[in-house]
Amino acid sequence: MKTKVIASWTTVILWMTLIFAFSAQPAKESAEVSLSVTAIIIRFIENLSITTGVKANWIGEMDHIVRKSAHAFVFFVLVILAVNAFIKIGVKGISAFLFAFILTVLYACTDEIHQIFVPGRACMLTDVGIDSLGALFGLCLFGLGYWMSRIAKHRVE
Repeated sequence: MKTKVIASWTTVILWMTLIFAFSAQPAKESAEVSLSVTAIIIRFIENLSITTGVKANWIGEMDHIVRKSAHAFVFFVLVILAVNAFIKIGVKGISAFLFAFILTVLYACTDEIHQIFVPGRACMLTDVGIDSLGALFGLCLFGLGYWMSRIAKHRVE
């Protein structure tokens, strides 16, 4: 039991460290990373023959979507890791979900404050909102899976 608790909290801390590392990238470096991901997505779409050419303004719009989706995704994962960790230490029911959500939103706030000190980055309340929505979606998905597993467990017994 102790090993599972340590492992679950270690994954939370490692994921938070990854988020911190991404946030510590200066704006230029961060933009290069997101543009490379955007380029891969655009090549994929072009290979599907959905479009025959991509306009420059569409690339900018797609990059914006990629950046904001990345925000939501990393906090989606963080809240799932956190709720699992809270359950492992014995927090029961809705409290585990609530504590995980609070931890995740507070971390999103500190992440944005951290970006004030990174060259070219800024603290954006809208990003905290996007992070929180990603976390909320993660909680809903985890809750659905948790609820379904409990129902299946009771049916077996």
